Amino acid sequence: MTAKNYRPDIDGLRAVSVIGVVLYHLGLGFPGGFVGVDVFFVISGYLITGILLRNLREQRFSLMDFWARRVRRIAPAAIAMVVGTLLIGGFLQTPERYASLARSAMAHVAMASNCYFTRDQGYFAEKSDLEPLLHTWSLSVEEQFYLIFPLILCFMWKRARKRLALVIAGAALISFAWSWLEVSDDPKAAFFLLPARGWELLAGALLATFPPKEAQSTQKEAWAVLGLVLVLAPMFVFDRLTAFPGPAALSPVLGATLLIWTGGRTRIGQLLGLNALVKVGLISYSLYLWHWPFVVFAREMVFELTPIWKVSLLVASLLAAYLSWRWIEKPFRTGPLLATRRRALLLALTSALALFVIAFSVKSSDGFPSRLPAELRVIMSDIEWNGAEYTSSKSKGVPIGFQDKGPVDFVLWGDSHGASASPAVNSAALDLKLKGRAYLNNGTPPVTGLWFADMSEESAAEMIALNERVLNEIIAAKPKTVFLVGRWVARCEGYNEAEMFGEPENLRFTTMLVDSMIPEPSFEQAGGALVRQIKAMAAKLEVHGIELVILQQVPESNESRTAARFYAMKRSSGLLTIPQFTTTKGEFLERQERTMKLLKNQGAENVRIIDASGQFFFQDRGQLKVYAERSYYRDEDHLTRAGAMHYLKPAIKDFLSPLSDGESQ
Repeated sequence: MTAKNYRPDIDGLRAVSVIGVVLYHLGLGFPGGFVGVDVFFVISGYLITGILLRNLREQRFSLMDFWARRVRRIAPAAIAMVVGTLLIGGFLQTPERYASLARSAMAHVAMASNCYFTRDQGYFAEKSDLEPLLHTWSLSVEEQFYLIFPLILCFMWKRARKRLALVIAGAALISFAWSWLEVSDDPKAAFFLLPARGWELLAGALLATFPPKEAQSTQKEAWAVLGLVLVLAPMFVFDRLTAFPGPAALSPVLGATLLIWTGGRTRIGQLLGLNALVKVGLISYSLYLWHWPFVVFAREMVFELTPIWKVSLLVASLLAAYLSWRWIEKPFRTGPLLATRRRALLLALTSALALFVIAFSVKSSDGFPSRLPAELRVIMSDIEWNGAEYTSSKSKGVPIGFQDKGPVDFVLWGDSHGASASPAVNSAALDLKLKGRAYLNNGTPPVTGLWFADMSEESAAEMIALNERVLNEIIAAKPKTVFLVGRWVARCEGYNEAEMFGEPENLRFTTMLVDSMIPEPSFEQAGGALVRQIKAMAAKLEVHGIELVILQQVPESNESRTAARFYAMKRSSGLLTIPQFTTTKGEFLERQERTMKLLKNQGAENVRIIDASGQFFFQDRGQLKVYAERSYYRDEDHLTRAGAMHYLKPAIKDFLSPLSDGESQ
């Protein structure tokens, strides 16, 4: 926008948008502040299309010039942010997290962050809160739009100029329809990808095709008030549970369109044009770039952001944004450094190549683990380890314990809790020279005839078939004992309250098991299904002389991400402390006792129950001890290797010892 056409109200609208986004990410109100990005899209579509149309009318349109201007506007500050993020990540992050950061940096360089995060996780997923470059998804959407839209606009200008607005409107309607469909069928694609977001940019583009038209003053005032309400209301009414974008995005998009259309001469326009808002609007791009890495890295250090931390991060983000705008954005956009098209495009290519090479080297080295002291590398392994060496996505058998030819002595069959217990099982079996086979599949309970309550008939049939195949393989192997390890409590009672915080109630039922189509089972229904199918499976094994042994679920902690928090405490000594003792024995029994009694009293003759839960509670305090020199828990319910060895190995060795005695006899 030239100085002659400069509109301070649009910078004010940028300020409103970025304030909503930043305060949402900091947890300082604005539960729907993420709609600020939609407002950005409308503004961008309007301004870019205006520039393109003006150049076309004056017959000085050049794609290379257009892209060079985009490079000057976007690239320098983004490059500085990514480089800074990689440097800070190298100091703070575990190798696994650092390698993940490098992968997202590569996607950003390729202008495909939105595609990367579509594949990896959703915007509102908990894991996304740990991605320092998550916010670059919106830059990729705009960059992809800038690559495609000018070509289409130029073609239409030459071939069907009078139908330009009609074509843009048609494309916007198709994109909106796509967004509406995808928000229920594939929410991640709807949120991240250009086909479902293009209509928001095209709404601004369509507005730019219409010549300015003066409406009556009172009418414009009313439209401007409505526009502001449509932008602000979702910031307070929406939250991460809102199905978005789709129809929900109509409010901020239409609101932004109305505010731009009514111009800066209305009272609302004058309000948006206030000096304070304009100044925030001027640094809005840099503020958007820098605030999110600050939030993520602060969580890496202290996990729970207190009000003091949140306000401090807001101040730091504003300071970084101003410095970035003053010393990076302005000099590169208007100074001599990138004055020519050749320089601008050369910067884009060379910086992209350099960043890609740096990020690729970090990814290829698995996050440069050698940069950490040996003590921290050991502690760090508790975060990353998940029993993958004994786990198969298709529940294929994996050797465990003593490696020798001949028949196996036992089988370990389980879900992710079985994987967590595998180091203790492996170590005990090695001590006793017992041969085993592990059938471990995260998220798949080790009992035939069951499925999750939210599964379709097709998915339920697949789970049943998979577990039946495993059972047949176990029977064919003729072990003396089958050892079942699973997250039984969640299968009978659903997620605990810590996991349900901020989630819709129907999520609780997604982990509960059924053997008939019940969408929201009660404890009695899920527990009854589990007992029935255990007894049926035990009967099949009894025919072949195979005993079934069930490990009661390990106690759940009421603290999440324990291993990562423990690592952060050790890494940033004095900055963070975490409780060593969490769940009380009373809380443990209130959550888990019903399911434990259900399994204990299930009634099958060839089923034994191992209960090691008493070992988990520190005798003098009656509380769950989650760490000593190492973290014993990875999260609220999975053990680390150290935890499995500390808490489970003695009980498992006692259980396996008779098999060894029988072998020696």
